Amino acid sequence: MNKDPTFQYLKLFMEYVPLWLVAVFFLIFVLWRNPGWLEKFPKYIASIRFGDFEMQLREVNAKLRETEQHVAELEEESIRLNQLYEGFDVDGPAEALDGPRQALKALSGNLDNMAPVIVALQPGSSSDDVYAAAEILRSRRDFSTFDALITTVDRIASDQRLEGLRYRTVWTLASAVHRTVLAAVKHSSKPALRQDQLQRAKTAMQKLHDNGHVQDDRPDDPKKGIRGPSGYALNWIDKGLEKYKAEEA
Repeated sequence: MNKDPTFQYLKLFMEYVPLWLVAVFFLIFVLWRNPGWLEKFPKYIASIRFGDFEMQLREVNAKLRETEQHVAELEEESIRLNQLYEGFDVDGPAEALDGPRQALKALSGNLDNMAPVIVALQPGSSSDDVYAAAEILRSRRDFSTFDALITTVDRIASDQRLEGLRYRTVWTLASAVHRTVLAAVKHSSKPALRQDQLQRAKTAMQKLHDNGHVQDDRPDDPKKGIRGPSGYALNWIDKGLEKYKAEEA
């Protein structure tokens, strides 16, 4: 048998390949041949260890379920936001938005869950939803949603055409930042927003302020365009950062 080539190759394989790795390959082969076992497997086994390799099956399964549930909740919240306000056309005449604006302002004070608003700021949302979220945040001045607001502004400002959004929608987002920063900085010795949040906001608002498309908004009177609230926001952000510097001195 020692001269049998098959035996020699098998012996060489066993000497250089760890036993636990062979077991893993065998397990994968068995599960592949019996796919029904894959669903039942994690219910009975929490983990398997082969050498330095450990399969935390039950924990992985639980994490997957948790992630799926979270995604489902976000989708549900997105649908709920559409049901919270009556339909309107953000791309229509400005005067047609007076009613929806007042309705959204009233709605902002009654929202217990801001998840639908955050979802409405995500890429791919309709222009109506983005505008609705911006109006709600402008009225709320909510510190808990500030990071999501700044992430949105930074993303939109990075696009040469502001992701196709109308000036009034971007103006409303900039105004929401301005009002939130103002509320966080003006009446306290230490801002209600963290220093790193203010720094991120400064970067995003400066990018928006300098965006070429924004420069075309009210060139005759920039302060009445997007550069108005974005400039005001930058001023109050600097005041907030100065307060942190004074605290560190």
